[in-house]
Amino acid sequence: MDRHTKGIVLGFAPLALICLTAFGQTPPSFRPQTPDESPAANRGLGNRSDTNQLPRSSQRPNRSSARESYVRLARAPNMFGDTLTPPVSFAGGDPTGQGARFGFSTPLGGGGSYNVSENNTSIPTDRVYFLYNAFYNAQDITKLQGPPTFGPVTTSLDLHRYLIGFEKTFLDGNASIDVRMPFFSGFSFEDSGIVSSSGNVGNLTMYLKALLYADDSFALASGLGLGLPTGSDIETRSQFGFLTIKNQGVHLMPFVAMTAAPNDHWFLQSFAQIRFAASGNDVVGDQGDYGVYTEQNLMQYDLGVGRWLYRDDRRDFFSGFALVSELHYTSTIQDTDSVAVPFSGVPSGLISNPANRLDLLNLTSGLHIQLGPKSNLRVGAVVPLQAVPDRVFDTELQVYFNRFF
Repeated sequence: MDRHTKGIVLGFAPLALICLTAFGQTPPSFRPQTPDESPAANRGLGNRSDTNQLPRSSQRPNRSSARESYVRLARAPNMFGDTLTPPVSFAGGDPTGQGARFGFSTPLGGGGSYNVSENNTSIPTDRVYFLYNAFYNAQDITKLQGPPTFGPVTTSLDLHRYLIGFEKTFLDGNASIDVRMPFFSGFSFEDSGIVSSSGNVGNLTMYLKALLYADDSFALASGLGLGLPTGSDIETRSQFGFLTIKNQGVHLMPFVAMTAAPNDHWFLQSFAQIRFAASGNDVVGDQGDYGVYTEQNLMQYDLGVGRWLYRDDRRDFFSGFALVSELHYTSTIQDTDSVAVPFSGVPSGLISNPANRLDLLNLTSGLHIQLGPKSNLRVGAVVPLQAVPDRVFDTELQVYFNRFF
């Protein structure tokens, strides 16, 4: 069994366990809560969160709050996601004419945080959170191999991303703004006097989300995301010249989201999003401006299902465990853009997405751990189900922490 097959088997294992538990016993001690006792007590339509400051024994349902009708829905854990955008690649030819190649392939702005489903739900929430993503074999570098064998050699690099974010509700809990700031490991390498590198700052992303409908078992929301080019540029330099791919693109991301909880044990999440590139990225060198590289527009659809294996809301610590399995589909809407680079000390070549049109299908499986009334820890793994070129990394590790307030 090869590595790809093993990854698929391991990815589907939690989903199989969820299905088996559906025919077993219900989670022990799944005690119904009043709205104010819920870990996400401040989520939703018309909710007032000031009762959270009272001792639990003195809290009572707010009969005037519309949120009372969907307490069960607010307990559903967030979706995990599978975020990483298709990379930008530079493929350069050897100016000596020996057929050697030089180049790299990496996402602009560290890949940002452009998938609205990442650590998210359709219900507006007050929280702060921290995310860690390890994308294995997500960046490529190509160098000229020395003796005894000459020729281009491509090496894959991992990409580590660290993200801090917060979400704050307004309009009586019916809407929220979600702000995400990523930092990433970047890359740096040198080959035959040519040095390429990117920094460690990613693109800031903001999502505005509003509830359209919510009841005890179903919620529907919509909103708009904005990706800002706060991330680092990609630079290549030699003693003869330089090449810079500037990180300047602005992205607009309209989306719709759905959460369903047919009973106290099962939950379902779904997101649909389109990412539009509202502007491009200048490509400049020692000979002037070479052109503008505009990233491809993307269509994304995410669907996740999960089940509580254990829940006891009377416990102050480790009060619940849930398994989650998700499918994520991303497709490029149009052909790749390209910018030709003339030779000027840095090898001449082409900036583009060499795979052109992509259809990415990833499987995510994770464990949600309810640490207490207002905190949770989430650990997940992502396995691409498509072969090269329809995959932008080999595997992904996710660790998420949420603190509600």
